[in-house]
Amino acid sequence: MPDHDNSSRKVTIPTCDHGPITVWEPDWCTGSDKEHQPGGYRVDITHASPDYEFTVSTSRGTPVVLRACFEQRPFTERPPDHVPFVNVEMDGDWHPHGSDDLRRLSDTLTAHADRLRDLADRLASLTNAFDAAQSGTAAAANPGKGPGG
Repeated sequence: MPDHDNSSRKVTIPTCDHGPITVWEPDWCTGSDKEHQPGGYRVDITHASPDYEFTVSTSRGTPVVLRACFEQRPFTERPPDHVPFVNVEMDGDWHPHGSDDLRRLSDTLTAHADRLRDLADRLASLTNAFDAAQSGTAAAANPGKGPGG
């Protein structure tokens, strides 16, 4: 297991397959039983930070669009290996991201934001056209109640 420059403390976690395991715990790890899973398998030991929630303000409240947290699995044999990564929750599932993956996700979200701005501009045009049509219909129906009348 590699050294961790961001570690300040060691923790000992009892496991069912390797007995007590002592590992460096990153400063960002919450250290909860959920991540460390005392009595679980060594391969399941996980360090995780608190969630970072990305929300938006809507007319119906402030929903979470996505969540992200730092994570590390010091004994895993599966990608992303033993290194820290950012786990991002989207559509109800968690997706591990390295720094390059996270930058690509950020670029994609920026492109989506640009598309939403385009939709906002189009909606403004549609709304203005609708309002103008409604004004014209009301004026035609009541010619004496128009401007100056």
